[in-house]
Amino acid sequence: MNEEISYQIILLAHAHHQWAEEALNRIGLYTSQEHILFLLWKEDGLTATQLVARFNANVGLATIVKSIQRMERAGIVVRRPDPADRRASRVYLTERGRSLYEPALQVWHDLAERTVRGMTEIEQVLFYRLIQQAVANLVSDDDEP
Repeated sequence: MNEEISYQIILLAHAHHQWAEEALNRIGLYTSQEHILFLLWKEDGLTATQLVARFNANVGLATIVKSIQRMERAGIVVRRPDPADRRASRVYLTERGRSLYEPALQVWHDLAERTVRGMTEIEQVLFYRLIQQAVANLVSDDDEP
């Protein structure tokens, strides 16, 4: 049973990622760029280091920098020197970047709706709770892998 649960989690993660990737690509974003967009929407002008610190996933600085560069080439963000620290640059949404906020948010809303489609409200609450518990189990320091 435990092996089957792990396999189903893998299938869920893959399907979730695939659906998100296709939907985000349709609006001109690559996966994870929407997270940067959401963070900058909330607090424009962050440095790459600040973006890493605010990401809720284990993402490294090099990955964030690469995403910023790609977003800059696409005209979604612009980097400007930090007036207080010339070694750092701050990242700002462009007009195009701001225009992608609502569509990206809609992608996440649609993805959440699709993920729980066919579940009752009680099943959705239970599903959410069980996912939280599973994540907590895996990130706790109780047992070494």
